[in-house]
Amino acid sequence: MSNRLLVLLFIPLIVACTQKRPEVVERPIFEAWNTTILEIDKIEFSDTATVFHFDAFFYPNQWILIAADTYIKETGSDARFLITKAEGINIGEHFFMPDSGKTSFKLFFPPLDPKVTKIDFIEGDCDNCFKIWGIELLPSKKSIATYKPQISSEEKLASLPPLEFSDKPAILTGKLIAYNQGMVFPDIKLQSTGPIIEQSYGDKVKINEDGTFRLEVPTSLPLLTTLYPWGTKVFLVPGHETTVTIDLNRKSRYESKYRTDKEDGDSAYIFTDNEWLSVDDMNILNNIGRKKDDILDIMTMFNEVDGFTSDEYLAWLQNAGDSIISSFEDYPALSEKVKILAESDLKASIFYLAMIYDAAIRESYFRTRNIPREERGSHKLEIQVPGDYYINVIREQIDENSAYSAEFGHSVRSILRQYSSPESNKGLTIDDMIETFKERAAQDLGKNTDLIAEVALAQLYYGKIESGMLLTDEEKTNLSAKLNENIVRQLLAHNDKLAALIESNKAAADKGVVINPTPEVAKEKALDVILEKYRGKVVFVDFWATWCGPCISSIEAMKPVKAKYVDKDIVFVYLTGETSPLGTWNKTIPEIKGEHYRVSNEQWEYWYQELEITGIPTFMVFDKEGKLTNRYTGFPGQDTIENSINKNL
Repeated sequence: MSNRLLVLLFIPLIVACTQKRPEVVERPIFEAWNTTILEIDKIEFSDTATVFHFDAFFYPNQWILIAADTYIKETGSDARFLITKAEGINIGEHFFMPDSGKTSFKLFFPPLDPKVTKIDFIEGDCDNCFKIWGIELLPSKKSIATYKPQISSEEKLASLPPLEFSDKPAILTGKLIAYNQGMVFPDIKLQSTGPIIEQSYGDKVKINEDGTFRLEVPTSLPLLTTLYPWGTKVFLVPGHETTVTIDLNRKSRYESKYRTDKEDGDSAYIFTDNEWLSVDDMNILNNIGRKKDDILDIMTMFNEVDGFTSDEYLAWLQNAGDSIISSFEDYPALSEKVKILAESDLKASIFYLAMIYDAAIRESYFRTRNIPREERGSHKLEIQVPGDYYINVIREQIDENSAYSAEFGHSVRSILRQYSSPESNKGLTIDDMIETFKERAAQDLGKNTDLIAEVALAQLYYGKIESGMLLTDEEKTNLSAKLNENIVRQLLAHNDKLAALIESNKAAADKGVVINPTPEVAKEKALDVILEKYRGKVVFVDFWATWCGPCISSIEAMKPVKAKYVDKDIVFVYLTGETSPLGTWNKTIPEIKGEHYRVSNEQWEYWYQELEITGIPTFMVFDKEGKLTNRYTGFPGQDTIENSINKNL
């Protein structure tokens, strides 16, 4: 080998070792993100600051927020560089997007060591905060390595599994490519776990160090659902395994508007497989699903249906559906199995939107006129809904394949409401209600009546259990004569599990979770009685509900805050009402250390009116004498909460 050749071989190594980070990095590549809202236009480096130039893309008139505890850090390091100032947006305040849906702003951070060549942007530690990981700062870094799947040669089953009940869980195993433990995602969850048994806040899915995870899902029936936070379709079958591999690098590259290293095929960043559907089948389903979500986007709909009659509204939905179905022709490899699932998913979405006609027209009216929520009560809208409107929607949209959809459980509840009412159900048992429903609905639902009725009956028993009315021994014995044996086993297992959990929670005070009895006092005195118990301590009160997504997110965001006040003179009190089902509440609170109260509807409604609670979560901070010092609706950020606590300690 010649000396000249040796020199040539070492040139790339010398360049790599000596390459300097430029003063400006334009539209850098990065490994992964959890948002498509923020795009990095450029980053400027100097001896005095590190400046991020962001472009934000979001719905017009909707807000975004940059938290006060936003920071950057070198990838792989724990050292944080906190935000120092911003231009074009106020830190910690809601910024409402302009009509264009785009805005630009700059965020300033302390200067970085010139040796730092890869960084993470973290807009606070809450699950829903903006995060961008592995931002490359060297111009020589032109692309990110991506995953190459192994294609199985195994032939798939010819037809979809039948819609038959099973008590065996469906298994979903996953792998995140390019995952590292510094990444924090919102909880892994499913759009639906089936039409009967629902998931709850306490059902956490752990991501292992190698990026793998596993779920056992009580679907009851074969189920096409969506896996969040990635928004990908998965087809789950009781007693069988579905695998999903998510390439975070390829996903981020595909989603970004500004990345210059895109490659053909980037849209296929999720690889899902089971005995029925191949990776290609699932890619087609996801593509159709994305088109459906885009065309039937509810914000877009609100902008277009103002003043529509019911016929005009249904025509708008039908045209949207026809447009989506016409896109099936774009996929020559579309199988009959995929077609059935895609149509089931589409019909479920149209059914949901059709059934909220009255609410949709009202919301469209208010939004197109920019009428704030606090003024909407003074606008009296008369919306005419034909008497047979909802029954006709049911006839048109519910068919023999509806049960494959993730929305089937919600559809069943909507259908049940149309054929019954509190007045007609008065004095009827659960079983009598369903028999009456079957008699009334059979003509409209045809051969689907029995399946829908069985799911509806199971839902009613599940709701009874969730409300805390656990099954008696007699009810357990009688269930077998009323329901499919697989559903019975699921309900009995759920009932016994919940009973054990309720008893366990009663003894959980040593773990920091204290369940308090509802104060048996007049509604006007309930809050005073609760506060009096903690006189001499700062009291942080969280008004929340198990069904409230922002409430759950704020509870997660509060965990690091609460950790700073262990052994301090402060108590964290969580107040909810009967709209939080007793069962769901008991499954949720083991994750929430503090003092818990589940009050009566009368007490809860009184607080809403007298304390002028306009939404949840609402937070109130009381000093050691029980005087209210701060209140917030919506989570204001960790720093704001800490400041309101500290001034009272």
